[in-house]
Amino acid sequence: MSHPQIIDAHVMLGQEFGLVLDREELLRRMDRHGIRTALARPLGAELAVANRAGNDRVLGAGPRLAALVSVNPWYGAPALDELERCRGLGAAGLFLHPSRQGFLPTDPVAACVLDRAAEYRWPVMFHTGTYIHSDVLAVAEVARAYPDTPCILGFGGFADMWFEVVSAMRDVPNLWLETSTTLGDGIRAVVRAVGANRVLFGSGEPRNRYAAALRTLDRIGLSGPQKEAILSTNAQRLFKLP
Repeated sequence: MSHPQIIDAHVMLGQEFGLVLDREELLRRMDRHGIRTALARPLGAELAVANRAGNDRVLGAGPRLAALVSVNPWYGAPALDELERCRGLGAAGLFLHPSRQGFLPTDPVAACVLDRAAEYRWPVMFHTGTYIHSDVLAVAEVARAYPDTPCILGFGGFADMWFEVVSAMRDVPNLWLETSTTLGDGIRAVVRAVGANRVLFGSGEPRNRYAAALRTLDRIGLSGPQKEAILSTNAQRLFKLP
């Protein structure tokens, strides 16, 4: 499948436990599948502890890649300083991985970075699907507490929590689905329950692959406007992309 306006809302740059992806290889994969823009976040140690290095990697990846920067909330004030620096360098949003970074989304330790994201009007993507920290319902509680902050279910709760997504999104209007690794039935159920306007196409490269992610969307019977929203216009609007 090829489409000149596709925006990929979730790729990872760096390396971690057999996953490796650098900027050059990502751009080759994007070109191969007609991806215009991708939202990139750090991976591995650069996500968990070496936040400045990971943020510099995604912030400096070039004009086709927008940055979802990350900080470990346990760093406290230095984490907030890093977010301020990243804001000045044009970051598009915040990525948090509760399982890798060692907190529950509802823990008080996370409040300082969530408050800062709300101040900056950044969307916040959470890794979801890994017990116990990366819990879909905990992210839904964060979204309730920050009703003006779009909270994105990265990986759509895959693999253990996907069944919680539909009811959570139905109840919480600022909760969004990012589709990488999400089963087609799960995406279809969300679209039927709440519409297509809070669904973001994500490949999950290098954990997942473009061919599989795009094929999933092709097979679930979306209308043209629904597919257009998921593949491009939702992300463009949410992340204020040109």
